Amino acid sequence: MSTKDHPVWSVYDELRTARLNVKYLQREIAVIDRWNKFQEIIAAVSTSSAIAGFSFWSSAWGGCVWKAIGGLGVVFSALKPILRLSEKLKDRRALLAGYSILEFDLQRVRDDIAFRRRYDEDIRKQVTKALQRKAELVKQGVPTGQNKQRIRICQEEVARELPASAFYVPPESPDEETHPTKSKGKAGKASN
Repeated sequence: MSTKDHPVWSVYDELRTARLNVKYLQREIAVIDRWNKFQEIIAAVSTSSAIAGFSFWSSAWGGCVWKAIGGLGVVFSALKPILRLSEKLKDRRALLAGYSILEFDLQRVRDDIAFRRRYDEDIRKQVTKALQRKAELVKQGVPTGQNKQRIRICQEEVARELPASAFYVPPESPDEETHPTKSKGKAGKASN
């Protein structure tokens, strides 16, 4: 068996995929959080009688701005139960926590392989446990409507952070010399 076909590559591909999901979710959470804050600020400002009392709003330009803010406040109030940004944030943060733990577990497996210089039964048990965690995450559901550009950017980052040369491939037998080799594929798919 060549080193590129070694079973450790499935572990390393899982690590890359977990890292990809962490990066993607971090970016997605940042976007949702910005929209949620914007929506809440507009709603708060548009309903504030103290802010409505500013003399600025009595000017022609100020009146137009105040009407626009009021209009946005009404629209956001109507959309809030439909968009459910707060719920999405909560769900994505829980998913991010799960994938972060999975990434940590797989990173530990990667480190154990490099430290022990082998892929033994104890390490396989760690991998099985990590894959069970992944199965629980997949049961939570994969977010729909993924942003392809965001995925591509995250894949490029993962490829830079975790190149094939960063992984140790143990020999099949103690007599073999071991060198890192190139990975078979890209950095996984988001939310696999």
